[in-house]
Amino acid sequence: MVLTGMDKKSRTVLFSISSNAILLTVKLVAGLLTGSVSVLSEAVHSATDLVASVVALVAVRRSDSPPDEDHNYGHGRFENLAGVFEGFVLFGVGGWILYGAVDNIVNGAELELLGLGIVVMALSAVVNLFVSEWLLRVARETDSRALEAEGYNLRTDVWGAAGVAVGLTGALVTGWTILDPIIAALIGVAVLWTAFRLVSRSTRVLLDESLPEAELHVVERVIAEYAHSETAIRGFHKLRARKSGPQRHIDFHLQLKAETTLGEAHKISDTLEERIRRSLPNSDVLIHLEDDRSLANEPAR
Repeated sequence: MVLTGMDKKSRTVLFSISSNAILLTVKLVAGLLTGSVSVLSEAVHSATDLVASVVALVAVRRSDSPPDEDHNYGHGRFENLAGVFEGFVLFGVGGWILYGAVDNIVNGAELELLGLGIVVMALSAVVNLFVSEWLLRVARETDSRALEAEGYNLRTDVWGAAGVAVGLTGALVTGWTILDPIIAALIGVAVLWTAFRLVSRSTRVLLDESLPEAELHVVERVIAEYAHSETAIRGFHKLRARKSGPQRHIDFHLQLKAETTLGEAHKISDTLEERIRRSLPNSDVLIHLEDDRSLANEPAR
């Protein structure tokens, strides 16, 4: 089977692609039959979700490729690029939805078969809630930015579809068809906000933003704890850390007593690297060793 050679991230995205394709077809048919701009807006949103899911699948497959001569630090940033792509796609979708909603608020629209639209939107909300929860859970487990982007993308579909169902129900009960484009406008705003979040989170990594303070404190704590049991360690400085997709890259200077032998220094370095990797998974750790004579020039931490 196709799924046999795929890892957990790829299988999760493939499932998302399948659900998006089915929901796109159902929403499009329902939107055309009902004439609802909010249902059609959700169909367009599902179409972009489908494209974004394919991009996410390519990204997670490519990001798992090992480092090569042209990409010494691996291919993790393919996931961040996928997040930026999804964000810009959502900006376009959000703008299109808002434009259509305002046009229908101004000019009005006729709605038919509202019951069908309500059922389709309610079903879509339930399906996307399940899929988005799964995507975000796997994203947390694998620290995948591509899956996170995909999960938040589908989360907007959950609220969007639920909002459309409520709006159509209101229109059916009261006869106020203007509720349909108003709900569509709210969906557009939600999509634009999600787009901003995705682009912001992904570009920070692409610009080599440092790891969060909490993760830097973990590195400092591990070093300090090991220094208590290893008397050869005098201190450390020049701690730097960044991310590339799910991979963390950490480097710092470790100061040892001048009389420490090369073999002892190598063992200390290996042990410390392993402890950091246990505390922060998916970490590539590089330690530059110095003797304590450098303390006169570079204050240790």
